[in-house]
Amino acid sequence: MCGGETPYNIYDHIDLRYGYVEGMGQLCSPCYQGSSRSSLLVDHRTIMDTPNDMELGMKVRQAYHESLNIKPPIKWESIGRG
Repeated sequence: MCGGETPYNIYDHIDLRYGYVEGMGQLCSPCYQGSSRSSLLVDHRTIMDTPNDMELGMKVRQAYHESLNIKPPIKWESIGRG
């Protein structure tokens, strides 16, 4: 979230890392432990009905932005469909 350095490199397995959040990536310890991290409840049907992880991530990000009433600066679904 802050872009800070972590003790892990890209080749370290995610199950062996502290602070890795599926769909968000690797967080530094302060961000992982901090109050700036909030929770979002995702309906189990959304997860089960979306077998593609990239598409599921897009849906989760969209729900997150909608829950905070913010407009993301980039429409991820439009990237690469030029």
